[in-house]
Amino acid sequence: MNKLTLTLKAYKSNVVIHRHSAFQIVFTEDNLFHSQIENNNHKNIFGFVIKPQVAHACECSNSTLIVMNIEAHSFFGKYLSQKLGNSNSKVFLDNLEFVVFFNFKGKNFTYSDILNTNHIENSVSNIDQRTIIALEYISNNFQSDKFSIKDLAERVFLSTSRLSFLFKKQTGSSIIKYLLWIRLRNAIFLMLTDNKKNITTIALECGFYDSSQMNKYMYQMFGISPLKFKQKSDLIQFLDVEAN
Repeated sequence: MNKLTLTLKAYKSNVVIHRHSAFQIVFTEDNLFHSQIENNNHKNIFGFVIKPQVAHACECSNSTLIVMNIEAHSFFGKYLSQKLGNSNSKVFLDNLEFVVFFNFKGKNFTYSDILNTNHIENSVSNIDQRTIIALEYISNNFQSDKFSIKDLAERVFLSTSRLSFLFKKQTGSSIIKYLLWIRLRNAIFLMLTDNKKNITTIALECGFYDSSQMNKYMYQMFGISPLKFKQKSDLIQFLDVEAN
């Protein structure tokens, strides 16, 4: 399968209310921070876990955060879905609550330890094969500005409405929002790893019509503009984790 997470190490960088097509795990490496999740304000917390499309923001001007965006269809996304149950979020007031939630044996851990816990089993096989084909097609063709749900539906021998329903049920995201997520994830990677490329070039390479369109969706999904990402590239580290 494709990459399951976009992991960022954000140094003292506030973000406004936004939502995206992924589970998110956030925790601090130093000072406690404040967050708004849906309509609730949480002060001085260690971290949180939220489901896809849950509105949230972080006030962390004095904190260094690890931000992990987990794709819903991945084995770890399914694990988080089971852990959260009917709740949209889980807030951790301290390190101990976080450790208990993830069943760690000790308080010292890194972002990669979260994904390598031995008790998590790969449940990708539970996903309908047609959804897997759709996910792989999107990941391989996100750069095209002529992407068509109709063409994708014909590829898996379903109507557009049936594919859209199946995709949303199994990934927690609509096809279009997932496409945007893949485009933005790759755009962020380029912004943080290739200083020679400007915002417009990155936007076009990732399937957007122009930088304005990318700016609009990145602000909606990450609460920060591409320009701010570019300006803060020395304060944000891209930690790439892959799993099959």
